[in-house]
Amino acid sequence: MWGQAMRKILRKLEQNIPLQDQEYEQLMDYIDQLRQSAPESYALFCQQYGVILYEHYSTYLPRFPAGMDELIEYLVRNPSAGKAIGALPASLSVFPPALHPYLMYMLHHDPLALQSLEIPEAIALSGNSSSLPEPRKQPVVCKFEDANINKETGLRAHFDRLSRFTFVSRLQSYRYLTRHKAAHDRIEVVNGQCLGGIFTNKEKSIYYYIFLTEDNLDKAHLACQTINSALYGSRKGS
Repeated sequence: MWGQAMRKILRKLEQNIPLQDQEYEQLMDYIDQLRQSAPESYALFCQQYGVILYEHYSTYLPRFPAGMDELIEYLVRNPSAGKAIGALPASLSVFPPALHPYLMYMLHHDPLALQSLEIPEAIALSGNSSSLPEPRKQPVVCKFEDANINKETGLRAHFDRLSRFTFVSRLQSYRYLTRHKAAHDRIEVVNGQCLGGIFTNKEKSIYYYIFLTEDNLDKAHLACQTINSALYGSRKGS
C-alpha cells in the first residue's frame, strides 16, 4: 500500500530533509498501521527513526505497548511496588504483564533510569496509597484545531501519549501562545476535573486541556504530578 511513496519519506528522514505537511500526515498514518498490525516492525521503526522524529518533529513514539508512563501511573496507584524496582528481575511478577517487556529492556539497557524514577511527592514522602481519578470506561476523546489531527506537528503523538494515562477522558487543543513560544512545556491544574498543558514544537506553542475521569481537586493535583513526573521528570504544575 505504501511502497515507493513511503520509501521516499523515510529517505528524507534519514537525510534530515524537512517533510511536507502531507508527507508528515502520511507518515503518521503509516506508523499507526505498523503499531496496530505489525508490532515487531513498529519496534524496529521506533529504534531506527524514533530519535529523529522526536528531535526534529516533536513526535514521541512509545516503543513498547506499556512503558514509562504506565509504570509511573502503576507505582502511584500501588506505592508498595516501588520497592520491587530494585529487586528486578526476581520481582517481575509484582508488575502487570504488559509492563514486563519494558522493564526487562530497561533493566538491561538503562537500569539507572529505573532506579532514578521521579515519583510524585505525595507518594514518595508518605509511601501510602494516594488516589488517582478512576480509570476511564470509554476510549479517550481527542479534539484538535479545525478537526485536523495533523495540523500541528507532534501534537497528535503528544495526545496519543497522554491517552496512555487511564485517568484521562478527553484531550482538546484550544489556542496558541501569542508572541513567543513557551520556555518549556508544562501541565498545571485548572480545576478538579481539568488540567491545562502547553505543547511546543519547532514553530509554536499550543495550549490544550486534559479532562479527567473524576471531579476532585486532590485527585487532579496527583494526576498532574503523575503526568509531569512521567513526561518531564518533574513535579512542576502540581
